[in-house]
Amino acid sequence: MEDSQIIAPAAATFFDTGDSTTAAITDAPADNNNISEHQDQLQTSTTAHNATAAVPMRVSGPFDDEEITFHKALRNAVSTETPKEPSVQGTLPTWLNGFHYTLSPGIFEVKYPKMVVINGEPQQETRTFTFGHWFDNIPQVNQFALSGANNTITYRSTKPAHRAEAKIREHQGYLPSQPSSLFLTDTNQSVFARLLTTSPSQGKPGLEPCGASIDVIPPFNADGRRTIYCQNYANHILELNADTLEKCGILAWEEVNPLFKGSQASPHSHFDPVTKELINFTMDHGLYSTQYHFFSITEKEPHGSLVASVTAKTSHVHSFAVTPRYIILVVSPLNPSDGGVKYSWGASVLDALTFKSSESTYFYVISRVKQRHIATFKSEAFFFFHHVNAFEDAADNVYLDFSMYPDDTIAHQLSLSSLFDRSTPSLVKPEFCRFELANVQAEAQRLENYNAAMANTGPVDMLRGLMRRVSVNVSQGSDQRSQYAVPEKNSNATPVVTRVRSTPGVELPRINPIYHGLDYKYTWGIGLLESGEGDMYDCIMKLHVRGDAEPTVWSQKNCYPSEAVFVPPPVFDQNEDAGVVISVVYDAAAKNSFVLVLDAKDLQEKARAVLPEIVPLSFTNGCFTPGDVSQGMQQGHGSGTISDDDQDED
Repeated sequence: MEDSQIIAPAAATFFDTGDSTTAAITDAPADNNNISEHQDQLQTSTTAHNATAAVPMRVSGPFDDEEITFHKALRNAVSTETPKEPSVQGTLPTWLNGFHYTLSPGIFEVKYPKMVVINGEPQQETRTFTFGHWFDNIPQVNQFALSGANNTITYRSTKPAHRAEAKIREHQGYLPSQPSSLFLTDTNQSVFARLLTTSPSQGKPGLEPCGASIDVIPPFNADGRRTIYCQNYANHILELNADTLEKCGILAWEEVNPLFKGSQASPHSHFDPVTKELINFTMDHGLYSTQYHFFSITEKEPHGSLVASVTAKTSHVHSFAVTPRYIILVVSPLNPSDGGVKYSWGASVLDALTFKSSESTYFYVISRVKQRHIATFKSEAFFFFHHVNAFEDAADNVYLDFSMYPDDTIAHQLSLSSLFDRSTPSLVKPEFCRFELANVQAEAQRLENYNAAMANTGPVDMLRGLMRRVSVNVSQGSDQRSQYAVPEKNSNATPVVTRVRSTPGVELPRINPIYHGLDYKYTWGIGLLESGEGDMYDCIMKLHVRGDAEPTVWSQKNCYPSEAVFVPPPVFDQNEDAGVVISVVYDAAAKNSFVLVLDAKDLQEKARAVLPEIVPLSFTNGCFTPGDVSQGMQQGHGSGTISDDDQDED
């Protein structure tokens, strides 16, 4: 039934014949939490990657657990199902009362039994399926209840996708039903299995861990429900009870509205607090291009409406930008190779897409008022995961800020094989870059005039006006005639954006949410110290996006932070950097994790609490929601598994 649409059986038969040491996924050690002891089993491929940007993928491990590295924070997690209240060192701000939610990797590897024939004798071996990229994993949900009034932090975590783990064990591999939901993982499935699993009609949501972002998504909780939502690249969201972390449901965007069709979506929805709109897009892949369907949902219109669709090249689009008047889709030249066949049947992103540095990055501008695509701009090729912010000025220019890279090298460097290889070059540092889209309305009018002229121009007229502008009489009846102009050659040339700022940047950038879509001064994120080894993000930075002020930095020796989430005070403060940033940090020397609260202004430590278990480092987006912490951390009725079991009944 539904299972067959979610994951196909492994291609290998129950018995394999031959030397077991040559298997694609080899024998695994007994310790399910020790991923570093057999990282050389990871199956990675970078053949599609440009030779100039290729990253060595040799693994020099295993590493001793006593070594001071971040590697222990990239292993299977141990969840803290029962809420614990660790001791708080320091003092929380009295106004900081609410819940902080994060997603971290929960499971990187799954062991399974397999019968093989060695020297003519059947034997059972324990083998390991291993995800191959930091982004590829079955996630763990982490919940922190922070009470500034009582100066306490309560922590709980759970791995909700137990069904996904069971299916990997059952089928000896993993194959999502959505195209390219994995970044770089050998699924241990045959081409035939891929073809069986991939379907142009997604139907009910299939199995997808949803480990890219977790957030409160208005207006879905407008009825007063205390809910939290996980999103990934698949075309659906998972709803969790905000107090118990139990699954409430799984919903495809296409089920909200059939017009929101597509197999993938952005994991980063936008919410406009002025119009009360939730804005996102889905990706409907074709043979040579993709339709990006942008939609809006409000409390008054829960089924939403389609804002506009843009047809552009297929690419991996992680995020997009929203301003008061515009939606901007930015498509980098990370395009399918092999005619898009690998991408369509679900091969990993970095196996199926190739970065084409000689091509352009395109900016597609959608008018939120006119509800259509109105203008297109372009720039030199670049790659990015995250927008920082976007805003407009009084002269009708739009500014887009990115954490960006010259190519997709960073995506390869963040594979587990590369992260565990000490001979790999240092991580590529992100740039903070600002681009200006000049005179957007004027460009929209120019493009509209061109399209109108083209609509009234026949093939003969086009020949006449090939090199010069001409006027042609058009009969509109016996007595009426009008004049129109054939467009000049190249008069539809795409304008080039201007890079107006480029400085060292941060990854996983966050801003004061009050300034979303507005001009702003600061962004916070994780970065790389000049004095560090450069193999993992080792500091938190506050960047001044105006002027030449040096970044403000928090760091501690042998400590590696995850995303730093900005939390403003409940009463508006005219100082943009009034508030705190919260991060979960791995201390490699102490071999533990702690939650860290910093003053957002100067990154001075306010408080920390050492957690009962190691929380793996994450490259995902979390959120903070204010509330009465006395209502939270309730015990659920069960394990709260996120699964599609309730979908299988049909």
